[in-house]
Amino acid sequence: FLVGQKSNVKLCFATTESVNWEKNLDFEPKSALISEKYNRILFVDTANSLHLFKLNDPHPESSFKTFFGKVWYEGQSEPKYLWESSGATDEAEPKLSMWPLIFGSLKATFYALFFAVPLAILSAIYVSQFMHPNVKAIVKPIMEIMASLPSVVIGFLGALWLAPRIEDKFPSLLLMCIAVPMTAVIIGIIWSKLPVRHRVLCKPGNEFIFFLPAMLLMMYIAWQFGPAFENICFSYTDESGAVVSDFRQWWTHTTGLSYEQKNSLVVGFAMGFAVIPIVFTISEDALSNVPKNLTSASLALGASRWQTSYRVVLPTASAGIFSAVMIGLGRAVGETMIVLFGAGGVALMDPNIFNGMRTLSVNLATELPEAPVDGTLYRALFMGAFILFVMTFIINTFAEI
Repeated sequence: FLVGQKSNVKLCFATTESVNWEKNLDFEPKSALISEKYNRILFVDTANSLHLFKLNDPHPESSFKTFFGKVWYEGQSEPKYLWESSGATDEAEPKLSMWPLIFGSLKATFYALFFAVPLAILSAIYVSQFMHPNVKAIVKPIMEIMASLPSVVIGFLGALWLAPRIEDKFPSLLLMCIAVPMTAVIIGIIWSKLPVRHRVLCKPGNEFIFFLPAMLLMMYIAWQFGPAFENICFSYTDESGAVVSDFRQWWTHTTGLSYEQKNSLVVGFAMGFAVIPIVFTISEDALSNVPKNLTSASLALGASRWQTSYRVVLPTASAGIFSAVMIGLGRAVGETMIVLFGAGGVALMDPNIFNGMRTLSVNLATELPEAPVDGTLYRALFMGAFILFVMTFIINTFAEI
């Protein structure tokens, strides 16, 4: 908007609280008009003469504050970090904060690694130190083939197959996450208490033949008992006095947070399957390359296979495992299609696991085809790409150091 006092005129921008143009005119303006293309200013002076000025202010809505600071946009109750690059009409003000996109990238990466890293590293330890070599020769190539699955396929399955099936099955998943590890621990304790004459009947490395059926059975039982677990742990009484046993409604009622079908949990599972093969393969190589004389010496001194793995092999291979995790982190930060399919694409700064997000890479894939060339949005998207490059560069540099 224009503000004038006698011959002094200022062009101000309300959102950024800045003066974009100022001039002392050689006449006193009576009225003024900014052109629709925002490239001319027309003044009418007191003698009813017209004066035309060129305006060169190509990106008024962009500044360091709009990209990285809290801005009090029109219609908002308080200053916020917002990304809304387009609206229902051309008059809608673009909101170009990078923080929701950076937050979404970190959120998607966190949930993917939270799911992938423990499974990948523990699997690598088991395959390299405990599994029979003949079985390992089958398992490891299969895991490596998993790394070749296209992201778009994983994202497609995550959005259209996985998300609808786990939408109302979170109690079952939670029960599985509790019951399956407990079952593994209990079976391990029972196995270690068996007499040696019974344990020697199973060759070292083939114990999974006895463990696997019990684990699969427990997964099935936990999945079937999920509704009962939901009724016991996730029930509440609504305003009418009726008892509601639904986790989604319980979550919204208890926390005040939303529960969306496409959420961080789906992204964590789907992207985890893309990250697991990378972390597993590199970690397994690092663990397998530990010199055999170290493990043989540990076993000869009376340590068990688990003690040898934990005290000797793991510390020796820790550098390789760390590299695997960092490479997996870099893979997760730059992932596009899985997050695009599985997270809904809403730019929110909300840590809620049952909400979606929008990452820097998804934002590029979604909006760059529609952005006017050399416009503010077009350049903002390239800045987002540069931020993503800087993030991955820092991660990889840190890993190298």
